[in-house]
Amino acid sequence: MISQGPGFDGLSRLADDLVEAVSSGLGAVLASEDPDAVHDLRVATRRLQQVLAALSPAPRPKRVDRLRKALRRVRRTLGSWRNCDVTLEAIAARARATRSPRRRAVWKLVATYLEQRRLEERIRARRALLVKESHGLTDRLRGVLVELGATAATNGARESVHGRGEAAWVQWQDAYRRAHEQRDIASVHALRIATKRLRYRLELARALGETTAEPVLEWTRRVQQRLGDWHDHQMLQRLMAEALARPSVLLGELETVTAGVSELAREQAGAPANDPAVLSQVSIEDGDGAISAWLARDKPAISH
Repeated sequence: MISQGPGFDGLSRLADDLVEAVSSGLGAVLASEDPDAVHDLRVATRRLQQVLAALSPAPRPKRVDRLRKALRRVRRTLGSWRNCDVTLEAIAARARATRSPRRRAVWKLVATYLEQRRLEERIRARRALLVKESHGLTDRLRGVLVELGATAATNGARESVHGRGEAAWVQWQDAYRRAHEQRDIASVHALRIATKRLRYRLELARALGETTAEPVLEWTRRVQQRLGDWHDHQMLQRLMAEALARPSVLLGELETVTAGVSELAREQAGAPANDPAVLSQVSIEDGDGAISAWLARDKPAISH
């Protein structure tokens, strides 16, 4: 799709792969219950949004904005389904790890609620994708990427990749400071999203052949994993609370609910929403060093 200028082959392959990932991912999500298919499709939409933004001239064409919004809607349509998948996996692991009949009863109760919730979310998401979001999406993506790719070099795509990467780093630092100051779920979640944005923008630099982007990507992957684990644990607690707080369950299975509240308290103690350990394990110094090396990629060596 993208053939203008040296070094654009990697970006062209990335764009092709992402469109194919969206196409195959939509088919898999509509035809199967594979949790990996849901996850992979969501990731592909986020990455493809960055490709479209980097290749677009300024001001950005409306057709590009419409496609980016469509990709965002696909991802958000699958969000609750994905949360159920991840939480059910965590619950299954906890059920396997205990020999206590009381605890197993708790995890069975929560799992039964989440399986029904996942079924409802799957039906809702598939209906939305079939009715609107997936209709002709990949064909439109291919068409627009061909147009953008034909003028990628003259539109300053490489400069756009650099500028958007640097902007993402500034945004990440702002999100990091807010998370340290506020230490609440919303601010830490915002830092997690900022990490994803930085990672996917730097992937474009790597696709352009900039090897100095790789240490930044390694660092973002570590940060994303740490914050992702924290997010999944918070989601587990929230969905546990929903499962236990239903009136029919409180009235009919009070003993199991009582045990469940104890389990929820244990989960909260192990991973509180304002856990200082979450941010203490995110090294901004490592990120700054890797980013500085990438930002210095074009500077000439100083001769003595």
